Amino acid sequence: MAALEEIILSVLCDNMAAMKEGIRAEHGFSAFLEWGDRKVLFDTGQSDIFWHNAEVMGCDVESAQKVLVSHGHYDHTGGLGRLARPNRAVTVIAHPAVFTPRYKKQKDGSMKYIGCPYSRDFLESRGLRFSFVESRVEVVDDVFFVCGIPQTTDFEKGDPLLMVKNREGEFEPDPFLDDAAMYARTPEGLVIVLGCSHRGVINILRYILTLEGDVPILTIIGGTHLSRSSREQREETIDALRALNPRMVGVSHCTGTEATDAMRHVFGQRFFRAMAGVRVTINQKGGSVIQ
Repeated sequence: MAALEEIILSVLCDNMAAMKEGIRAEHGFSAFLEWGDRKVLFDTGQSDIFWHNAEVMGCDVESAQKVLVSHGHYDHTGGLGRLARPNRAVTVIAHPAVFTPRYKKQKDGSMKYIGCPYSRDFLESRGLRFSFVESRVEVVDDVFFVCGIPQTTDFEKGDPLLMVKNREGEFEPDPFLDDAAMYARTPEGLVIVLGCSHRGVINILRYILTLEGDVPILTIIGGTHLSRSSREQREETIDALRALNPRMVGVSHCTGTEATDAMRHVFGQRFFRAMAGVRVTINQKGGSVIQ
């Protein structure tokens, strides 16, 4: 295992922007991990705003050795078009279901397409190279992409508005087989980055701990998809999260105001809002500095 040099996590895209000059917000998520000479881009938001914010923050995302995609929604894959360049090969790691057409049920019952705005053929014609995995893979030394999340909790319910078409062409709830997370394994514990947690944030965290053993969670950032959950689900999720005892929790994107406020109350100084423009530095002792 690599020695714990400083890990820097920069939030490049979120629904909210920190009060820093030049930082922009949009509905979506993107984060950039830097750990010594290891650089990994996780999700790309829905446009090129992640790239703009990276430039403002001084993050060289073009140097990323790997690009990871947490799932196939437009607000996590839309920026892939900005990365696509015919003269430069970029490796993108995702689950094979990432290009599944996705829909959201509207109030009038109609279905709005919310899947990836690009086809695989188009992106590959522009220099992206997809590497599909269905479980866990080490993308650079001690940094992992993990999918195939088992759903073991009884309180993490799927979002009934999010749909896919079955073989008969009928709409049914999206199982989010491609839902994925990223984590870094350090001597002091784990640094975990979530996309939307459609398979359940507790399911994801418990699965990672099943793979890694009983080790501390240093920092969690990303979306928890509690914005449309019931009060009961929010409370059980937060209770389970508290039992995992993470040192820092930074939520983003699809967490929702009520869940964000509840986590702020529960975790106190261990909580922060991981909005665009926020930078988290995990030091050699496993502590986190939020800027």
